[in-house]
This record gives sequence, structure tokens and C-alpha cells, in this order.
Amino acid sequence: MAEKKEKKKKKFNWFGMYNLEGKGVDKDEPDFISEPTFGNFFRLLGRKWNTLITVNLMMVFGNFPIFFYFIYRAGYFGITTSAPYFQQFIPLYGAAMFEHSPVVSALYGIFGIQVPTTVNTPMTLLFLWLTALLFITFGPVNAGITYITRGMMRGEPIFLWSDFWHAIKKNFKQALPMGIIDLAGLLLLGNDIVFFWGHLTSFGMYMMFYASIIMFLLFFIMRFYMYHIMITFDLPLYKIFKNSIIFTLLGIKRNLMGLLGCIVVIALNYLIFGTYIPVGIVLPFVFTPALMMLIETYTAYPKIKEYMIDPYYGDSSGGSDEASDDDSEADEAETSE
Repeated sequence: MAEKKEKKKKKFNWFGMYNLEGKGVDKDEPDFISEPTFGNFFRLLGRKWNTLITVNLMMVFGNFPIFFYFIYRAGYFGITTSAPYFQQFIPLYGAAMFEHSPVVSALYGIFGIQVPTTVNTPMTLLFLWLTALLFITFGPVNAGITYITRGMMRGEPIFLWSDFWHAIKKNFKQALPMGIIDLAGLLLLGNDIVFFWGHLTSFGMYMMFYASIIMFLLFFIMRFYMYHIMITFDLPLYKIFKNSIIFTLLGIKRNLMGLLGCIVVIALNYLIFGTYIPVGIVLPFVFTPALMMLIETYTAYPKIKEYMIDPYYGDSSGGSDEASDDDSEADEAETSE
């Protein structure tokens, strides 16, 4: 009876429902840190496939304010009306008020197209402002998920829920401001790309457009390292950013491969969305962000171990197991030194 009750408890553990018992660890299991090869990544992915689905759910529900934004964009609480699609409609409408010629009528039929639009109400604006809570959840959730993906790569026992909250509680004071800076950087640089893309009217605008893309990609690579350094070492926030910038250039070949991997994942998700919309919509809520986090960990942690952990402990074979966030004494092990 006791065994049956225990099975029932495990069955209804929502965040652990994909953690089925497997065949265990193979004695010939590769060392993913010492041999972070292209083929070993897919071996790691195959072993952690089910766990990543649970991790993705934790990311999605941890960043729950994003759902407020979806409600805002859906316009359920807004006022639905119509508006002209072309900007030329305004002067054309003025001309039509004073002259009823065949030319004006023809142009009016082309540029007078009306499209449905939604006018904001206090309720829709409320959901938009509630979306700002994402600045509070973004950093801590990323810290917790990074702790889990780092444990996957290091081959450590993973207890998803407890490890997630342990990392958040231990790093909350740094994760909160880091998440605000991180999310603000992504939004601002992304907005710059969209803005300059819509104003490519001169050489200067082209230069600003390409500069924005380069800055966004460099910042995206920098993000590979920020949270890993934070949860692994006891360093001030400005040193975390400084070392992340150094690693962006120090591991350029590996970083470009990791960046390419993330781009491929996003492109495949977009392709699936264009082919069959329901699956394309569901994927980000089920798997895509967690897979990108695993790619980031697989890209960044071997370099962090090589340049910050191994030199401190003087042992390239065992440093990864000792330099955990629980007993980290490597607060002076900076790449700048």
C-alpha cells in the first residue's frame, strides 16, 4: 500500500511529471565539459530531452507577466474600430470633400481601404503595465534555470524544483538588477533594429541599422556568460559584466557556434510556425527557450571552467566539481587578471 501511495504522489507532481526513471548513466558516458564537441551536445540533448520540457514550463510560468502582454495584444478588453491602412488617405479624404472627379474616386478606392484596429481602454492599459513585472521575474528565473542547465552539463544530480529556488534565493540580490539590465538591453537593441529597418533612407541609417544588429548579437553572446558567472562565483555585478564582455571575445569561435545554434532553433521554430501555426505557437511554451538555454550553457561553461575555475584550483580535471555556487571561493579568479 505504501508503494502504491508513493507512485500516486509521483504521478501528480506537475513539475516532475516528465522525470521518468531511465536506464541510468552509462559507464562510457562522455565528459561533456572536457569534451564539449558538436556530437556530444546531441548526446546530452538526448539524455536531457524530457527534463528540458519541464525546465521550459518553469521558465514560461516563472515569467508569467508575459501572459499579460498577450492579453493586451489580443485586445479582448479594447474597443474595436476601423482605421485607414494607407497614410495617403488623410490628404485624399480632404481632396474628396471638395472635388468629386473620376481620378479622386479611383485613388479613393485604392488608398481608402479600412482595416480593423483596437483602441486601448483602461483595462488594456492595465495589462500593459502589469507586463512590466517581467523586469522583476526575468533575472531570478534565468538564474534558476542556468543553475539547472549547468548541473545537466556537469552530470550532477538534479532536483528541479529545489535547485531552481535554491539558485534564486542565493543570487536574488544580483539576479534582480542583472535581469532588469538584461531585458532592457534586449528590448532597446531590438527596438533599434526595427526602427532603423523602417527608415532605411540614407547611408547613415544603413550604418545605424547594421551597427544595431552587431551590438545586439554581441550582447546576446555576452548573455551566455553573465548568469553562469553570477551563480558560480562571488563577484560584484560590474565584474560579472566585465568578465562577460571579455569572454565574448575570448571564446569567439565557440561563441559564434553557440549563436548559430540559437539562430537555427529560432529559424526552425519560425519555419514550423509558417508551415503549421498551432505547432509553431506551442513550441516556445514547451521546448524552444529551454533548448536555447542548454545551448548557451554548452557554449559558455567550458570556457568559464578553462579560464576562471581551473587556474584557481590548479587542476583541470576536478575544478568543475569543486567550484559550485555553494562553496565558491573563486571570487578573485577573474579573466582580467
